[in-house]
Amino acid sequence: MPPLLARFRNSRVIRGISANVYSNVVQTVLQLLAVPILATHWGLATYGAWLVIFTVPNYLAFADFGFAAAAGNDMTISVARGDRAAAVETFHAVRATMFGICLVLLCVCALTVYIIPDRWLALVAGLSVAQARMAVLMLAAYGVLSVQNSVSLAAFRSIGQYATGTYLQMTIHLVENIAALTVVFFGGNIEQAAATYLCAGVAGIAVRMVLLNARARWLVFFAWRVSLAEIRRLLHPALAVLALPIAQALFLQGTVVVVGLAAGAPAVPAFTAVRTLSRIGVQLTMTVNHAVLPEFTIASAAIDHARRARLAFLTIASSVVILLPMFVVVTLAGPLILRLWTHGAIHAPYGLILAMAATMLVNGVWMPISNLIFALNKHAQYSYYYLMAALVSVLLSYPLVRLIGSTGAALSLLALDCVMFARVWSGAMKLHVFTLREVLNAARNERARLKLSGTRNPPGAA
Repeated sequence: MPPLLARFRNSRVIRGISANVYSNVVQTVLQLLAVPILATHWGLATYGAWLVIFTVPNYLAFADFGFAAAAGNDMTISVARGDRAAAVETFHAVRATMFGICLVLLCVCALTVYIIPDRWLALVAGLSVAQARMAVLMLAAYGVLSVQNSVSLAAFRSIGQYATGTYLQMTIHLVENIAALTVVFFGGNIEQAAATYLCAGVAGIAVRMVLLNARARWLVFFAWRVSLAEIRRLLHPALAVLALPIAQALFLQGTVVVVGLAAGAPAVPAFTAVRTLSRIGVQLTMTVNHAVLPEFTIASAAIDHARRARLAFLTIASSVVILLPMFVVVTLAGPLILRLWTHGAIHAPYGLILAMAATMLVNGVWMPISNLIFALNKHAQYSYYYLMAALVSVLLSYPLVRLIGSTGAALSLLALDCVMFARVWSGAMKLHVFTLREVLNAARNERARLKLSGTRNPPGAA
């Protein structure tokens, strides 16, 4: 175990990191399994149709409008302060809100599915129009029900069981996908695969609630009374949460479109391949950062300045430890990695590789710090700013790409991340999320403890 994490052995942070690693492994395994099974047993035409209609649950799963994330932060703060009544009020308010959202979405999806023209469903090979409508409707229902999962995850986080919630979430996700892939393997069609997802999703919700009830019965008991004032209070931080994925989708997808428009379609694969390579480092930093968030919320709510500083130090130091080697790897070996990865099909300008590596470095530092602000439900300080900056970045990328090619898009993203670094760092200082002195003191304390530990247990000692 790295020395940086040694003092967190057997802590909730370590369990949270292990849960995040498990999540990444599950996602990777499912991607590796799904492509050959679906393509082989359905054929490319049917598989392509499945990918199209499966965008429906993917989009609907994010339709909680930020309420669950905002409520999760709020409940964690309340529980850390010993105010269970406030946590219960928040949980019931967000659960009722999500139920209302799900009900409305189900009605809208059902209406949409049955009024869309038949010709739009003709792309689903091997199914009648009626079967295709039913498949889309079941996937829509699966996506809507998935909204409830974010509420359960918020509840697990609030009671200090982030790792348990994440392990449960990803295990259910694994079971859902394995069940559907098994149905396809034994000859099932799109409608049967959709039904499998829906049935497994319903069972997953029941399992989550049973386990949550066993861990925190005081929180999840059924109650009819819901505070409208509480819902209104959560609305502002919820909308601020919603701005974050919109901003990310804007610059991630918008920049690709701009590269295609300004430099032509052949420039897009090189840009996306280099961006994917550079984002590996950022994703690794999030594995640590997301595990730290609930603990940082608890330490801040309990006014435990020492632990809060240690967690902030862990966040920043782990990002640096991960990103610096990744920066060296991408800048020095990037062309070789691309050549081996794509079998020589993609060649990227070195300027693009260098600019995206720098973007990775800056993004991988400010994003974890912004998440510490998010952990305190104060993310409105930067989320709307991020949305506007992402829009400006996409607009700026067009003339830059026209001028210097795809490297211009990378420079536009680098400018976005530099602006956000300045905004987030100043915001963290202004909101007293942590101070530079606290982090430096935590670093010195950790260094002293490691030296003391080394003195007590010299190499070769029994």
